[in-house]
Amino acid sequence: MSTEPDSQSLMSAEVQACPYGYYRQLREHAPLYRMPDTGFWLVTSFELAREIIRQPDLFASGVSPMALRPGGVPPAVIDVFANEGWLPKASCSTSDPPSHTRVRSFLEPLFTAKRVRDITPLIERTVGELMKGWPDQHEVEFIAAFAHPLPMIVIAELIGVPSDNLARFKAWSDAIVEPFSMMVSEEREVECARLVVEMQHYFKELLEQRARHPADDLLTAVAASASPDQQGFDLAEQLTILTIDLLASGNETTTAAIASGLKLLAEDPATLAALRAEPARLETFCEEVLRLESPAQGMFRRVTRDTVLGGQALREGELISLRFGAANRDPEQFPDPDRIDLDRRPAGKHLAFGIGRHHCIGAQLARQELLSSFGRLVGRYRRISMAPGRPAPEYQPSFFGRNLRELYLFLEA
Repeated sequence: MSTEPDSQSLMSAEVQACPYGYYRQLREHAPLYRMPDTGFWLVTSFELAREIIRQPDLFASGVSPMALRPGGVPPAVIDVFANEGWLPKASCSTSDPPSHTRVRSFLEPLFTAKRVRDITPLIERTVGELMKGWPDQHEVEFIAAFAHPLPMIVIAELIGVPSDNLARFKAWSDAIVEPFSMMVSEEREVECARLVVEMQHYFKELLEQRARHPADDLLTAVAASASPDQQGFDLAEQLTILTIDLLASGNETTTAAIASGLKLLAEDPATLAALRAEPARLETFCEEVLRLESPAQGMFRRVTRDTVLGGQALREGELISLRFGAANRDPEQFPDPDRIDLDRRPAGKHLAFGIGRHHCIGAQLARQELLSSFGRLVGRYRRISMAPGRPAPEYQPSFFGRNLRELYLFLEA
């Protein structure tokens, strides 16, 4: 199961730019493959990924990618948090019970189907405001103009913070996510730590304000969660929920999916025409975007006891990277997996949001943001193409995510 298909490595920025050929080789030759340069096991088949996800006690989630680099987390990073801020706790997606149970039970009621329906007018209004003044024919750097601000404005509104300084929130959000890429220098990791500490102090002050003056927002809910008769979260837990589980998780992956979706439409005029002719197929298109360009390409699991997976013996303590981006293109599960299929059924059977205990709490919110975005854009523009004379789209190197750096488009109504 671990025969190396070629000399490439998923730790290469070149492979990460378009990993799907590499994933295909692994699925065909070694769907459970141990990377010689890291020791991690890569899982690239849908069947094996689903088997792991369905056994969360055997394959635990409490793994920090930042601690997996040679030498672990740099001491300078720990010093910044310990002396200037608060050491972040494990997020909901990278923790196990009982901590995971406490945090998830707090977060789940905040993102129910009813709450998302109530939020939808805000999403629709924000989409309209971002597109306000766009001419019928124009060039746009789509990520800065739309894909980034939309989810950031929405989550900022829900948290209860002003969205008039998106650049500041973007810098903070990037500082949380970049170290998880496992592709940043130690110097950048220290810089990220200082930015996160800056964000921690910002939210600490707001939590203190909400404790004195409650409002109808998530900040107030988090502030109240410190009470012993509620969750009893300490300050470090509250700050982790706000900075990682809400702010970063509430915008980074959605930005990635919206941008990837418009890139796919620019490359596939037939799909754009089909969606304009039958807007009811937009929901399936959203699911195909999530499947084809999974914003979270992989998550780690730790083997908690000796076991056998796919015929391969695994030892307690070994690490597995579930490659959602590979499993979601497995031809055994998705016929003709590398193309958009607006008739695919069931459309949402991919693993982009996980399943079971670690299914993404914000999945319904993200789906609505995608649907509102693509609905308005497809409804207005009959042609979406790559802007001439501009650089080709490139993805940020990351072992974890799938984020475009820039996306220059030409839109024609």
